[in-house]
Amino acid sequence: MIDNAHTRAVPADRVHWLDRSKGAGILLVVLGHALLGTQAAGLMPADDTFRALIKGIYNFHMPLFFLLSGITFEVSARRHSVVRTARDRTVRLLWPFLLWTYVFLGLQLLAGDAVNSADDLSAGSLIWPLPPREHLWFLWALFIIQMVTLPIAAPGRTPRPTRLWLVLALTAIVLVAVPGLPLGPLTVDAALHLGIFWLGVWLARLGPLPSGGVVALLALAIFAGVQAASFHLPVTIITIQVIATLLSLSFIVMMNAPHGEGAAPWRMLAWLGRLSLPIYLAHTVFSAATRIFLMPLTENPVVHLTLGTLAGVIGPILLYHGLRRVGATRLAGF
Repeated sequence: MIDNAHTRAVPADRVHWLDRSKGAGILLVVLGHALLGTQAAGLMPADDTFRALIKGIYNFHMPLFFLLSGITFEVSARRHSVVRTARDRTVRLLWPFLLWTYVFLGLQLLAGDAVNSADDLSAGSLIWPLPPREHLWFLWALFIIQMVTLPIAAPGRTPRPTRLWLVLALTAIVLVAVPGLPLGPLTVDAALHLGIFWLGVWLARLGPLPSGGVVALLALAIFAGVQAASFHLPVTIITIQVIATLLSLSFIVMMNAPHGEGAAPWRMLAWLGRLSLPIYLAHTVFSAATRIFLMPLTENPVVHLTLGTLAGVIGPILLYHGLRRVGATRLAGF
């Protein structure tokens, strides 16, 4: 970790709360997609309960991952030259983006009418992977954000001043809300999450996260209050970003709670966090396959939601460990 006049080291034990945050976040990703898939299949009504669950999850679950990526970015980016880091990030993000785009397109072709919805499977879509499909937009947006951030974070021996990252983050949050910006499907997601990514870079400079029982309860109260308020606030680009930022920040503070450090749920979340990339890439394949398998057997939404969520977590983990045994995890984008 960088340690000089402009920044303080994030302690080594930060990995625990960071992994727990990723683990809880990836569970929300799988649950959110299972909810949407169950409803799209006509098994669950789009009632107030459904809409409340979806809003509560989608208020922050992907911004959380951009914040966490920002927290770890600067240290990683400064280990090597700008050129090497850019090359490594290109391979690390664009290879799984390309591979899994065509995996999904191929599976949609095979499944035919069994899937809830299908992309345009014209000849052009089988050649060109942009704009991003399904949940893979995250990898494309993160790639753009990191390529924009790299020249700012990495040049020279002296890091940028800590306050610069806060100014950049707040500026990005405000500017993306300016009407008439030329943002299209290739850039809009990156623009919407650039501010919270830069906020993560700034946050990593501030030293250890606040911890303690009172702090965790306060973070929980803020999280619950912001979630409740989000149902009554106008839906604007600014409010969306502010809500996502407050929820993500309070969430990681909750994940840094000191009690039960060695408890099984905490260890499970940290383990899932370390496997969040394979789960993210492959979960919809296993959830959708489970739903297709169950349809002739039952239309009970609770069964579909429960088994679809479990399959979306367990399936990718088994796939990862199977590929690991033959040394093919990188080939699969994991």
